[in-house]
Amino acid sequence: MHTKILTFQTKEFFQIENITSLVEDFLKEIKATSGLVNVYVQHTTVAIKINEDEAGFFADIKRVLSEEICPPSDAGYQHNDLESRDPKTLCPISKEECLNGHSHVSQMLIGTASETIPVVNGEMQLGRWQQILMIELDHARERNVMLSFLGETS
Repeated sequence: MHTKILTFQTKEFFQIENITSLVEDFLKEIKATSGLVNVYVQHTTVAIKINEDEAGFFADIKRVLSEEICPPSDAGYQHNDLESRDPKTLCPISKEECLNGHSHVSQMLIGTASETIPVVNGEMQLGRWQQILMIELDHARERNVMLSFLGETS
């Protein structure tokens, strides 16, 4: 098994980063031949998804999630009610850090913390338009993505 941590500094709410080429670089670096690569994000307000890298789609998903389903405002999110939250779940940095109920709900609705892709002959078996996307569902900050390959290398 081989692992690598990628670190990103996101710049804004709902930033979508295509990280496919970084995963491909990792597979080349370790000389992967066949197996599975897992792309896992170590955060609860980021999603890893496989989909198309297309600006219209990005605008659509951002609009649907942030305007129609999970608006980034207080909007009655109990997660944002610091008076009623369990003290052990309060963020130590600042109150503003925790007022992100919309981000947690969005992550639960759209995604997972990881995607696993088969690797055959050193190549990820992605479909024609499929790309690996990291989606920032909160505000700008540092994010970690763990790449893990389980399989054969040359």
